[in-house]
Amino acid sequence: MKKITVFSVVFVALFMFLSQVSLAKVKSESMVAVWLFDEGKENVVADSTGNGHDGKIEKGAKWVNGRFGKALEFDGTDDWVSIPHAKNLGFAAGKSFSITVHFKGSKVGGSLFGKGYEDKSQALPWYLLWNDGSSPKVTLFLRDEAGASFRADGNTAIADDKWHFIAAVADASKGKSSIWIDGKREAEADFNKNSGYGTNDGVAAIGRHYDRYTKGIIDDVGLFSVALTADDIKTIMDAGLGGVLTAVSTRNKLAITWGEIRKR
Repeated sequence: MKKITVFSVVFVALFMFLSQVSLAKVKSESMVAVWLFDEGKENVVADSTGNGHDGKIEKGAKWVNGRFGKALEFDGTDDWVSIPHAKNLGFAAGKSFSITVHFKGSKVGGSLFGKGYEDKSQALPWYLLWNDGSSPKVTLFLRDEAGASFRADGNTAIADDKWHFIAAVADASKGKSSIWIDGKREAEADFNKNSGYGTNDGVAAIGRHYDRYTKGIIDDVGLFSVALTADDIKTIMDAGLGGVLTAVSTRNKLAITWGEIRKR
């Protein structure tokens, strides 16, 4: 009976592992911050990584149904989310990073997400998932310590009131930045990999840049300390960051379970 029980546990654990393995390829240690927007109430947006980068809803963005669970709707006038400065929200010279976000709206006014340029006084060096509101497209916009600018400009109109998944990747190993829309890489650009980005004392901001504000629904914002791969981007796009976090947690629990089984 004991052997049958152990076999059953192993079979179930193996099945669960195989069902989660592709999702769990996104490593938990690469997740700097994840804002799922699933609270649905109050004015705090929790960082689901446990790293403590909780955000504050400014000026009354509204809780609505999102791409996955709940989300925040921004009015394009003065709504945004502020996240206090923290050292690991910036990336030193030679360090790669990535940003992901789901968006459904009519205007990318300023920024979907960024650090160092939420108002009119920029703090170098900064990064933005940006548009100035004059175009329905989006750009990964980097400005280095010397004030030089680097842009990877998307081609797809994302401000069309339909859900889009945007990923921005700064790969310091190659000195290449890229913008991905709905799982496809649309542009790649050189950038100065010898500069840091976001290594300023400014806050991080969702939905705001300068005096411009985004109009629409933002869901599932993620910040990563690696250059996400095409497979990573597709996984996050399809499963959502909540699904990825669940898979990572399941993988870790299964590793513990397997360790206990081997002792029997």
